[in-house]
Amino acid sequence: MAEFLSDDWFAALIAQASETSADPMINITLQQTVESGDPIIWHTTISEGTVRVTRGATDSADVRLRSDLATAAGIHDGSISAQRAFLDGTLRIGGDLVALMAARESLARISLFGA
Repeated sequence: MAEFLSDDWFAALIAQASETSADPMINITLQQTVESGDPIIWHTTISEGTVRVTRGATDSADVRLRSDLATAAGIHDGSISAQRAFLDGTLRIGGDLVALMAARESLARISLFGA
């Protein structure tokens, strides 16, 4: 398995997303930022039944997630739940939370912070 947030990890995440189907009624762009020296940013777009992950920021994010590296790594490896991180304030969520909840099943297929 590739090291979390490495180029190989992103390549695997992008490939996994491209093979994932989603409810065609869901249209959302979710931007994720991991604060680690230079921020690591990527966004996931669900539209017309497809899922796409792209490295870098977007101006059109419906939802924005932000955490530090330790929190993101913990969510990734399962030692921290996203819910616990949110309640503890180490995972910040902004934007259209209703759209986020509607997309949760499709997002779960590729995991909140990737596979």
